[in-house]
Amino acid sequence: MRNRILLIAMTVGVWLGLKVIDYLVTGPAILVLMGAVLAGMIVHSLWLLAAQRICIKRAARLAALPAAESPHLDGERWQPWVDIFVPAKDEARVIESCVRNLFKIDYPNFYVWVIDDNSTDNMPQVLESLKAEYPRLRVFRRAPGSRPGKSAALNDVLPLSRGEVIVVFDADAYVAPDFLNLTLPLLAQEGVGAVQAQKKIYEHQKGLLPDWQASEYALDTYFQMGRDSIGGAVELRGNGELIKRAALIDVGGWNNNAITDDLDLTMRLLIRNWDVRFASQAEVWEEAVTTLKALIRQRRRWAEGSIRRYLDYIFPLNSPKRLSLVERIDTAAFATFFVVPAICLLEGVSDLLNFSLGGPGQGSSLVLVMVAVFLVSLFNFYMAIQHYRKPMPWAVRLAHSCEVCVYVFAHWLPCIFISFLQILFRPQASTWVRTEHVGANNV
Repeated sequence: MRNRILLIAMTVGVWLGLKVIDYLVTGPAILVLMGAVLAGMIVHSLWLLAAQRICIKRAARLAALPAAESPHLDGERWQPWVDIFVPAKDEARVIESCVRNLFKIDYPNFYVWVIDDNSTDNMPQVLESLKAEYPRLRVFRRAPGSRPGKSAALNDVLPLSRGEVIVVFDADAYVAPDFLNLTLPLLAQEGVGAVQAQKKIYEHQKGLLPDWQASEYALDTYFQMGRDSIGGAVELRGNGELIKRAALIDVGGWNNNAITDDLDLTMRLLIRNWDVRFASQAEVWEEAVTTLKALIRQRRRWAEGSIRRYLDYIFPLNSPKRLSLVERIDTAAFATFFVVPAICLLEGVSDLLNFSLGGPGQGSSLVLVMVAVFLVSLFNFYMAIQHYRKPMPWAVRLAHSCEVCVYVFAHWLPCIFISFLQILFRPQASTWVRTEHVGANNV
């Protein structure tokens, strides 16, 4: 109810603001408001680009130095006990390869905990056979009737573990042996509560949908790297995330009511003055969603979770005692990706009503705004693909960026609209639904 009231108040406030601008400014109010928003998006995009290009050049210079001249990273020799959590339900097709891969990590002090959320396939049998092979494998089977959801599953095992660091992977995850050696030095730094690795789509998956998702993930890396470079609000992504136990305890663990556990935890860490860092050199590979139905279901949950976390924490997020000025500006800039479609929807409905009553329409203004948003997004995709995907000629990269932009707009805008409507009219939040993994033999 609180989120519904907040969203209604904000929506009505924005719409009334547009009408006030109509009386004060000559020309369509939507152009005045959206012009300011677009200017902010452009400045923010250029800021992220400039910051991370400086970091990339610095990293290249350091990599070229002889080992004896390389600066020592604080925490480089920090080797805390690590507990790796893999929440899983009916993951028989991928769990064995995941477990075998995790035990190839080149690090002495860790357990792997597979949290079996009452699986009905043969995953329990697969895990039993693996336990005989890997003494440091721990299997926790949740009791029947346990609270559903990834957050609840993680919270069940947290008191049973003893590690200073908790690492969370999905059941389809694949990492290199040096994963912990690349990420722990960042987490060792004072004030850092969590670290997120770079997420990538398996390269053996073929087809347009996996290819588009790979570029979508490249854009996420581009933004995350930029936000980390400017000291902004890096976000956890659920797969390949490391959290200090002290930070988890400080924020009360995972939120059982959240449908996006990672985004919710990010907000609470930031509010409690824990920094979240991004480890671009550490990669975690995962499956792409292979059907349009599964993609829409996943992204609709992501959209609703993203909007709800802003509504849940809007007041502490804007407190000068919690987030830094850069973090608040950065968070507000990314919130516009959800605000812009809502404003366009409101203005479009208002324009249709006005036109039906014989008044002048502003459809051309809305089209102009959407074209401008598309061009800003196209620029970001082009730069992200250049930096974080395989090399390709500039013309091919531009064409690919255009088609990925269309793909993103085509499914994200409806997902955001539906999520707004669900928050406004549904009595409660959607439930967490896992993404089905098909396994290497089926992709």
